[in-house]
Amino acid sequence: MDDRLKLMLLLNSVNANATALAKFLLFGLEPRELWRPSGADAAKEVFSEKTLAKIRAANDGGWAERELERAGELGVRLLTVDDEDYPRELFDLKDAPLVLYWRGNAKKLPNKTKIGVVGTRRMSAYGRDVSKRLGAACAEHDIVLISGGAWGVDGCSQGACCENGGETFAVLGTGADLVYPVTNRKLFEMIAERGALISEFPLGSRGEPWHFPQRNRIVAALSERVVVVEAPLKSGSMITARLALELGREVWAVPGQIYGVNSEGTNRLLYDGAYPYISEEVFLSACGVDIAAPAERGGVKNMEISAEEGLIFKSLAENGTMTIDKLSLTVKMSPADLLKNITLLSAKGIVFMSAPGRYSVKSNL
Repeated sequence: MDDRLKLMLLLNSVNANATALAKFLLFGLEPRELWRPSGADAAKEVFSEKTLAKIRAANDGGWAERELERAGELGVRLLTVDDEDYPRELFDLKDAPLVLYWRGNAKKLPNKTKIGVVGTRRMSAYGRDVSKRLGAACAEHDIVLISGGAWGVDGCSQGACCENGGETFAVLGTGADLVYPVTNRKLFEMIAERGALISEFPLGSRGEPWHFPQRNRIVAALSERVVVVEAPLKSGSMITARLALELGREVWAVPGQIYGVNSEGTNRLLYDGAYPYISEEVFLSACGVDIAAPAERGGVKNMEISAEEGLIFKSLAENGTMTIDKLSLTVKMSPADLLKNITLLSAKGIVFMSAPGRYSVKSNL
């Protein structure tokens, strides 16, 4: 067995991460010194005696070799931080996982727009509807959906994505060989068919309570934008949103009833400045999906618009979503005149605000 792979498997088995590996290597240590010390046992400068005892006991029992063999039997790939297919997005994390257990037809994350969808397991009918619509929209527009494969919002959005031919990846809080919850077996099969099941935990790892907050950082890191559909104020979804913000990802939240427990988290995110998820159209536009109508469609021809309004419409139709500043430069119009004409176009149902400070043309024109 390759010493480098063995090193990472053994470190990963005690929940060590890329930072711990870097520290070990900075001491100039060879991989074998982790499990077979020489001289003064310099590995003690990096890890506690308790941690080293666990690693060395695992090595003496041949754990790493058995793990590799079992992964091969189950069709689970082991992606280490050295692997070219290891997601580059995870290097934004200070504690990037050393090993990813990867089970599915997709060999790596595709180079496409990727969004995270998270929310409560105890979703309402409203949350279910939003989750299904969002999952289907991702499939329709070739956006990769990242979630946790759990009950509720996760599974609902990923199921809709799969059923509509989309690509989705589930980051698990258990080993990649387990199905948790067991009722999601069919969903996991679809996800593996349409994407992959991903875990940083060794095979056979059960769903310990601390696993799920830890896996949330991977969901956040893999996503360009994270949508929180429904979430209590204290929940794993709120942890994911916080982590996403710390990583510089956009956070979107679905507005909900102000007295509903499931909306306490999402409404708080909106209060704190998250993007409001008010429709699939608005969100898709922010994701770069071209939903603008061509300038020559008949719907606008039959409307009375001024020459200035026509310039704005034409620019948005040709370029897609634009900021006020960029639009002002394109149509060579003062900010005051621009805002006046955008207001008129909005009132006529031609233009809408697709995100704070950004405008798009209605797709049904």
